[in-house]
Amino acid sequence: MIAKSVALSTELALAATRGRVIDRGDYIVVETPEEPGWIDGNYLALPRAPSAGELAHWEQTFAEELSPDYAVSLRWDDDSEAPPELAAAGFEVETFDMMIASEVLAPPHILPMRVLAPPVVATTADVAWAVADRHDEMYRKFLKNRARWQQGLVEDDRARFFGCFDGTQLVASCGVFFAGDIARYQDVQTLPTHRRRGIAGALLATAARDARARGSTSFAILAQRGSDAQRVYQRVGFAVAERSPRASRYPTIARRTT
Repeated sequence: MIAKSVALSTELALAATRGRVIDRGDYIVVETPEEPGWIDGNYLALPRAPSAGELAHWEQTFAEELSPDYAVSLRWDDDSEAPPELAAAGFEVETFDMMIASEVLAPPHILPMRVLAPPVVATTADVAWAVADRHDEMYRKFLKNRARWQQGLVEDDRARFFGCFDGTQLVASCGVFFAGDIARYQDVQTLPTHRRRGIAGALLATAARDARARGSTSFAILAQRGSDAQRVYQRVGFAVAERSPRASRYPTIARRTT
């Protein structure tokens, strides 16, 4: 199976830097063994939405390829509608917008913004913790593990992270993963105390200038439809190019990681 969408192709490229990505021909298996509760790291990628009557087959395939104890996570490469049986079977169906820009432009900001050295990338977990809805030890560990993985991407020159500082405090950050000539943004986050000041837009533009200098010709970012973040992305030049649907079902005893 060859992923055609920007959303899935860049996600698979990212997944391959941390876990297993196995092409079975008519579907792709993604697994991150160290994070079994992470639905964005453990899923089956399909060419299209499951048709009516196919769900049992894909549930069985997921259990055989990954684990019957994992949250079942499916995503597909086109924007076909999820069949009603997914919701009836207890799946949460979400559709994100993949937004693309050829230029990312925003006014400069008074606060300094700069590339983060690898050790500083690990501290972006503290910003993620501050803006998170969850505050339990399992989630804190997940964020720290994610930041260490991203630090490794920076060390290997497969990504760059950028931060905005108020004095010595890191108040916002974002990452860019290089997938061919596409710069794929990751984890755009700003502390609540510093929102609505133009920081996120300026940080996105700073990252885009750097990526352009490295040869990136387009910029991609995934957004929740109708969110405040999506409106920020639109203001700096992003437009919706694709829909990225996915469906997940959590075991009753499991806790959702993301």
